[in-house]
Amino acid sequence: MFAISTLVLLLCGYATEGYKILIFFPTPSFSHQQPAMVLTEALIKRGHELFVVSPNVVPGLENNYTFVNLSDSYWLLQREEGKNEGGINLQKQWDKWEFWKEAQSFANIPVHQFKMKEFLDFQRRVKDENIKFDVIITEAFFMPFTCAMSRYLNGENGKPIITMSTLSIDYLNENFLGSTVHLSYVPSIMDPYTDRMTLWQKIDNWYSIYVMLSTYKTNAEQRAREFFSENYGPAATALIDGCWSNASLAMLSTNMLYYYPRQLAPNVIELGPMHIRNPEKLPQNLQEWLDGAADGVIYFSLGSNMKSKSLPLDVRSNLLRVFKDLPSGYRVLWKWELDGKIPGQSDNILAQKWLPQQSVLAHPKVKVFVTQGGLQSFQEAVHYGVPTVGVPYFADQESIVAKMVDAGIGARLRPQELGSFEKVKSVFEEVLFTKSYAANMTRHSLISRDFTPHSVERGVFWVEHVARHGGAAHLRPSTADATVFEYLCLDILSVILAVGLVVAVVGISVLRRLVSAIAQSSSTKIKKS
Repeated sequence: MFAISTLVLLLCGYATEGYKILIFFPTPSFSHQQPAMVLTEALIKRGHELFVVSPNVVPGLENNYTFVNLSDSYWLLQREEGKNEGGINLQKQWDKWEFWKEAQSFANIPVHQFKMKEFLDFQRRVKDENIKFDVIITEAFFMPFTCAMSRYLNGENGKPIITMSTLSIDYLNENFLGSTVHLSYVPSIMDPYTDRMTLWQKIDNWYSIYVMLSTYKTNAEQRAREFFSENYGPAATALIDGCWSNASLAMLSTNMLYYYPRQLAPNVIELGPMHIRNPEKLPQNLQEWLDGAADGVIYFSLGSNMKSKSLPLDVRSNLLRVFKDLPSGYRVLWKWELDGKIPGQSDNILAQKWLPQQSVLAHPKVKVFVTQGGLQSFQEAVHYGVPTVGVPYFADQESIVAKMVDAGIGARLRPQELGSFEKVKSVFEEVLFTKSYAANMTRHSLISRDFTPHSVERGVFWVEHVARHGGAAHLRPSTADATVFEYLCLDILSVILAVGLVVAVVGISVLRRLVSAIAQSSSTKIKKS
């Protein structure tokens, strides 16, 4: 009996071995923060000590939780036309090249945050208390900054780094980990392409991704070197060397259901949606509004970045007209970021500044979700089985809405089409009354529910695995050290082509000599005769 009790205690001790874990998640956008917040809470429940550098706190956590508050950096992604300087204006439609040019300023986010008093205080505490982290989790997009800073805090050799992406794919780190992205079959998240592209789409895909990634990588490294040189001395720029290839593991808070199946090395982990939980009880006014819709509800929300209040007046007026003309049994729930009603709204519309989106989507009366095409909103729509109308404005919203259309679970409305009464009405009615959208979405929802319950559990497992073993070199394939030229076997084809060319040249030369000799011999015989 004593032996059994001892064994149980030993197993429990092994399962709850506490690690010091540092999380860098700079992007000041709640949708980007949600997966990291959920993972933070789960790791603390497992007995680990978390140090989180982020703009968003996890409510209710006290023990083993050090939060470095970077919320004052939210203005970097909240600029509106004519209101405040700096940051990126997300209240408009961008084409991919305009947005990518603007997105180069993303490199300024950690530059600003690492100079904030909150972070400098944390930095001093780490040095004064000689805190050593067992593993670092960092948002994939900021690897040169966060990797270098973790080395500065933890010693030059650093500790294992896990990148975490809240996008459909982590182009940069996946390539460095050995999951070389084959761009003929993996579409850009900035384009409305699927995994079955035409020849010209493939050419554009190769060109676009190559240009975008190379320019961002160069710009991010340059800004990181400038920052570390200015603040820690020229020698500190060496901390950035090799950062892109320094990750032990990459985790994605999505899976193939929300993008496309592709070949992945064992050190690239698709966790699936991490932020989906059992929906909370709806506030009474919302419950009654949704229950009271005889035939169904259209839920309209453009997410946490793009805001309905920023819609042009003609677009807003047109949407109000479309909603007013809905059959009498239908209602509209509209996320509206200003106090009071929307000017001119009809009685079948309920507008509120904030809505518990998962609880709303879980209500059986919600028949259509009008969304900007954010990844977390897409995941929630699929999980709760609500067909979509996607209105993509910028960044990865194009590819996400394209996936909705390709899967037959939603339709697309371009932002410039929102001013057309006939177009908006026809798209809404198509999704609302065509049974195939609901049927396809139900199927997707059932598939999603096979994976989603294990997402957080898998994330915790892989963090503990990397911390326990000091990295994940055992998962790293040799393709991580191969060039694209080698990965696509162009070196082999080059040798075959070169050898074939030599053989062909030699063969032609020998054949010419034989023909010449035969001709000369025939000529000699003719002269003799």
